Amino acid sequence: METKRPTFLPKSWDLPESIRKRLGDDAGRQRLMDEEGHLLLILHQPPEPEDNEVRKAVLLWNQPGGDWKSTPEGGGLAALDAHMTHYGKNIHDLDTQVETAKTPSQFFGIMKHVTPLLRATRNMLAVMQEAREARPEDRRLINFRDRAIELERAIDLVSEDAKAGLEFSMAENTEEQSRFAYQAAIEARKLNRLVATFFPLATLVAVFGMSPPAEVIRAPGFWLVLAAGIAAGLVVRMLTAGGKS
Repeated sequence: METKRPTFLPKSWDLPESIRKRLGDDAGRQRLMDEEGHLLLILHQPPEPEDNEVRKAVLLWNQPGGDWKSTPEGGGLAALDAHMTHYGKNIHDLDTQVETAKTPSQFFGIMKHVTPLLRATRNMLAVMQEAREARPEDRRLINFRDRAIELERAIDLVSEDAKAGLEFSMAENTEEQSRFAYQAAIEARKLNRLVATFFPLATLVAVFGMSPPAEVIRAPGFWLVLAAGIAAGLVVRMLTAGGKS
Protein backbone atom coordinates (compact mmCIF):
# COMPACT_ATOMS: atom_id res chain seq x y z
CA MET A 1 0.00 0.00 0.00
CA GLU A 2 1.42 3.36 -1.03
CA THR A 3 1.98 5.87 1.74
CA LYS A 4 -0.20 8.98 1.71
CA ARG A 5 1.66 11.96 0.28
CA PRO A 6 2.15 14.82 2.83
CA THR A 7 0.57 18.11 1.81
CA PHE A 8 3.86 20.02 2.15
CA LEU A 9 5.52 17.74 -0.43
CA PRO A 10 5.18 18.87 -4.08
CA LYS A 11 3.09 16.50 -6.17
CA SER A 12 5.75 16.43 -8.87
CA TRP A 13 8.36 15.04 -6.50
CA ASP A 14 8.66 11.31 -7.01
CA LEU A 15 10.39 10.41 -3.78
CA PRO A 16 10.91 6.73 -2.96
CA GLU A 17 8.46 5.01 -0.62
CA SER A 18 11.23 4.54 1.96
CA ILE A 19 11.37 8.33 2.42
CA ARG A 20 7.64 9.06 2.13
CA LYS A 21 6.78 6.61 4.90
CA ARG A 22 9.11 8.52 7.23
CA LEU A 23 7.25 11.78 6.68
CA GLY A 24 4.32 12.87 8.82
CA ASP A 25 1.52 15.28 8.07
CA ASP A 26 3.86 18.16 8.95
CA ALA A 27 7.49 18.65 8.01
CA GLY A 28 8.58 18.38 11.64
CA ARG A 29 12.09 19.14 12.86
CA GLN A 30 15.05 19.91 10.64
CA ARG A 31 16.62 16.66 9.50
CA LEU A 32 18.07 14.65 6.61
CA MET A 33 16.81 11.49 4.94
CA ASP A 34 19.09 9.39 2.72
CA GLU A 35 17.33 6.47 1.07
CA GLU A 36 17.96 4.61 -2.21
CA GLY A 37 20.28 7.30 -3.53
CA HIS A 38 17.77 10.08 -2.80
CA LEU A 39 18.77 12.80 -0.33
CA LEU A 40 16.03 14.93 1.26
CA LEU A 41 16.92 17.92 3.40
CA ILE A 42 14.17 19.37 5.61
CA LEU A 43 15.11 22.84 6.84
CA HIS A 44 13.20 25.68 8.48
CA GLN A 45 12.80 29.26 7.40
CA PRO A 46 14.17 31.79 9.93
CA PRO A 47 11.75 31.64 12.88
CA GLU A 48 9.94 34.62 14.40
CA PRO A 49 8.27 34.91 17.84
CA GLU A 50 4.89 35.47 16.21
CA ASP A 51 5.14 32.06 14.49
CA ASN A 52 3.94 30.43 17.74
CA GLU A 53 6.49 27.62 17.26
CA VAL A 54 4.98 26.71 13.86
CA ARG A 55 7.95 26.43 11.51
CA LYS A 56 7.77 26.86 7.75
CA ALA A 57 9.64 24.12 5.92
CA VAL A 58 12.24 24.46 3.18
CA LEU A 59 12.82 21.20 1.28
CA LEU A 60 15.78 20.26 -0.91
CA TRP A 61 15.86 17.01 -2.86
CA ASN A 62 19.00 15.53 -4.39
CA GLN A 63 18.16 12.88 -6.97
CA PRO A 64 20.39 9.92 -7.78
CA GLY A 65 21.48 11.64 -10.99
CA GLY A 66 22.83 14.59 -9.00
CA ASP A 67 20.09 17.11 -9.80
CA TRP A 68 18.69 19.26 -6.99
CA LYS A 69 15.14 20.47 -6.52
CA SER A 70 13.75 22.78 -3.87
CA THR A 71 10.51 24.13 -2.46
CA PRO A 72 8.85 26.56 -1.76
CA GLU A 73 11.42 28.40 -3.87
CA GLY A 74 12.79 26.66 -6.93
CA GLY A 75 16.38 26.59 -8.08
CA GLY A 76 17.83 23.70 -6.14
CA LEU A 77 21.06 24.72 -4.43
CA ALA A 78 20.47 28.33 -5.51
CA ALA A 79 17.45 28.26 -3.18
CA LEU A 80 19.70 26.93 -0.42
CA ASP A 81 22.06 29.84 -1.05
CA ALA A 82 19.17 32.30 -0.76
CA HIS A 83 17.96 30.47 2.35
CA MET A 84 21.29 30.94 4.13
CA THR A 85 21.49 34.54 2.93
CA HIS A 86 18.12 35.13 4.60
CA TYR A 87 19.49 33.72 7.85
CA GLY A 88 22.55 35.94 7.55
CA LYS A 89 20.43 39.06 7.04
CA ASN A 90 18.29 38.30 10.10
CA ILE A 91 21.40 37.73 12.21
CA HIS A 92 22.94 40.99 11.01
CA ASP A 93 19.73 42.90 11.82
CA LEU A 94 19.68 41.47 15.34
CA ASP A 95 23.34 42.33 15.82
CA THR A 96 22.56 45.94 14.88
CA GLN A 97 19.67 46.01 17.35
CA VAL A 98 21.91 44.73 20.14
CA GLU A 99 24.40 47.54 19.50
CA THR A 100 21.70 50.20 19.85
CA ALA A 101 19.72 48.66 22.74
CA LYS A 102 19.89 50.46 26.09
CA THR A 103 17.11 49.23 28.38
CA PRO A 104 16.27 45.75 29.72
CA SER A 105 12.96 45.76 27.83
CA GLN A 106 14.82 46.37 24.55
CA PHE A 107 17.23 43.51 25.23
CA PHE A 108 14.32 41.22 26.20
CA GLY A 109 12.66 42.02 22.89
CA ILE A 110 15.83 41.11 21.01
CA MET A 111 16.27 37.85 22.93
CA LYS A 112 12.77 36.78 21.87
CA HIS A 113 14.12 36.75 18.30
CA VAL A 114 17.65 35.55 19.04
CA THR A 115 16.80 32.39 20.98
CA PRO A 116 14.67 30.61 18.33
CA LEU A 117 17.01 31.76 15.55
CA LEU A 118 20.01 30.36 17.43
CA ARG A 119 18.28 27.01 17.87
CA ALA A 120 17.21 26.88 14.21
CA THR A 121 20.71 27.79 12.99
CA ARG A 122 22.33 25.07 15.08
CA ASN A 123 19.87 22.48 13.80
CA MET A 124 20.50 23.62 10.22
CA LEU A 125 24.23 23.21 10.79
CA ALA A 126 23.66 19.65 12.02
CA VAL A 127 21.67 18.84 8.87
CA MET A 128 24.33 20.36 6.58
CA GLN A 129 27.04 18.37 8.36
CA GLU A 130 25.07 15.18 7.75
CA ALA A 131 24.58 16.14 4.10
CA ARG A 132 28.29 16.78 3.69
CA GLU A 133 29.01 13.31 5.15
CA ALA A 134 26.32 11.67 2.99
CA ARG A 135 27.72 13.22 -0.23
CA PRO A 136 31.44 13.72 0.51
CA GLU A 137 32.23 14.15 -3.18
CA ASP A 138 29.97 17.20 -3.56
CA ARG A 139 32.15 20.21 -2.70
CA ARG A 140 29.13 22.49 -2.89
CA LEU A 141 27.76 20.84 0.25
CA ILE A 142 31.11 21.39 1.97
CA ASN A 143 30.84 25.11 1.21
CA PHE A 144 27.26 25.25 2.45
CA ARG A 145 28.29 23.40 5.61
CA ASP A 146 31.03 25.96 6.17
CA ARG A 147 28.52 28.79 5.70
CA ALA A 148 26.24 27.18 8.24
CA ILE A 149 29.17 27.11 10.67
CA GLU A 150 29.72 30.84 10.15
CA LEU A 151 26.02 31.55 10.67
CA GLU A 152 25.96 29.51 13.87
CA ARG A 153 29.03 31.34 15.18
CA ALA A 154 27.53 34.72 14.27
CA ILE A 155 24.17 34.14 15.98
CA ASP A 156 25.95 32.67 19.01
CA LEU A 157 27.97 35.88 19.35
CA VAL A 158 24.79 37.96 19.01
CA SER A 159 23.16 35.85 21.71
CA GLU A 160 26.11 36.31 24.08
CA ASP A 161 26.21 40.07 23.43
CA ALA A 162 22.46 40.35 24.04
CA LYS A 163 22.73 38.42 27.32
CA ALA A 164 25.66 40.54 28.47
CA GLY A 165 23.83 43.73 27.54
CA LEU A 166 20.71 42.57 29.37
CA GLU A 167 22.66 41.74 32.52
CA PHE A 168 24.55 45.04 32.41
CA SER A 169 21.42 47.14 31.87
CA MET A 170 19.62 45.35 34.70
CA ALA A 171 22.59 45.84 37.02
CA GLU A 172 22.77 49.50 36.02
CA ASN A 173 19.06 49.96 36.76
CA THR A 174 19.44 48.21 40.11
CA GLU A 175 22.35 50.49 41.01
CA GLU A 176 20.34 53.56 40.04
CA GLN A 177 17.36 52.42 42.09
CA SER A 178 19.65 51.78 45.07
CA ARG A 179 21.08 55.27 44.74
CA PHE A 180 17.59 56.80 44.68
CA ALA A 181 16.58 54.71 47.68
CA TYR A 182 19.69 55.86 49.58
CA GLN A 183 18.98 59.51 48.80
CA ALA A 184 15.36 59.07 49.88
CA ALA A 185 16.53 57.49 53.14
CA ILE A 186 18.81 60.48 53.79
CA GLU A 187 15.98 62.93 53.17
CA ALA A 188 13.65 60.92 55.40
CA ARG A 189 16.30 60.92 58.13
CA LYS A 190 16.62 64.70 57.94
CA LEU A 191 12.85 65.06 58.13
CA ASN A 192 12.65 62.74 61.13
CA ARG A 193 15.30 64.81 62.92
CA LEU A 194 13.36 68.01 62.30
CA VAL A 195 10.19 66.40 63.59
CA ALA A 196 12.00 65.07 66.64
CA THR A 197 13.51 68.49 67.33
CA PHE A 198 10.31 70.48 67.20
CA PHE A 199 7.76 67.90 68.39
CA PRO A 200 8.06 68.73 72.12
CA LEU A 201 7.94 72.43 71.36
CA ALA A 202 4.98 71.97 69.05
CA THR A 203 3.16 70.10 71.80
CA LEU A 204 3.74 72.91 74.27
CA VAL A 205 2.65 75.51 71.71
CA ALA A 206 -0.53 73.55 71.12
CA VAL A 207 -1.26 73.58 74.84
CA PHE A 208 -0.55 77.29 75.24
CA GLY A 209 -2.45 78.00 72.05
CA MET A 210 -5.69 77.50 73.94
CA SER A 211 -5.19 80.99 75.48
CA PRO A 212 -4.80 84.38 73.76
CA PRO A 213 -1.14 85.07 72.74
CA ALA A 214 -0.86 88.16 74.99
CA GLU A 215 -1.88 86.15 78.05
CA VAL A 216 0.43 83.28 77.07
CA ILE A 217 3.49 85.54 76.89
CA ARG A 218 2.67 87.17 80.26
CA ALA A 219 2.02 83.82 81.89
CA PRO A 220 4.41 82.91 84.74
CA GLY A 221 7.18 80.57 83.59
CA PHE A 222 6.38 80.92 79.86
CA TRP A 223 9.98 81.45 78.82
CA LEU A 224 11.14 78.66 81.10
CA VAL A 225 8.69 76.24 79.51
CA LEU A 226 9.76 77.40 76.05
CA ALA A 227 13.42 76.78 76.89
CA ALA A 228 12.53 73.39 78.36
CA GLY A 229 10.67 72.46 75.16
CA ILE A 230 13.62 73.40 72.97
CA ALA A 231 16.01 71.51 75.26
CA ALA A 232 13.76 68.45 75.18
CA GLY A 233 13.64 68.63 71.38
CA LEU A 234 17.43 68.75 71.15
CA VAL A 235 17.70 65.74 73.46
CA VAL A 236 15.20 63.76 71.36
CA ARG A 237 17.07 64.77 68.21
CA MET A 238 20.36 63.46 69.64
CA LEU A 239 18.73 60.19 70.63
CA THR A 240 17.20 59.65 67.15
CA ALA A 241 20.51 60.52 65.50
CA GLY A 242 22.08 57.55 67.19
CA GLY A 243 25.06 59.57 68.31
CA LYS A 244 25.82 60.75 64.73
CA SER A 245 25.65 64.34 63.51
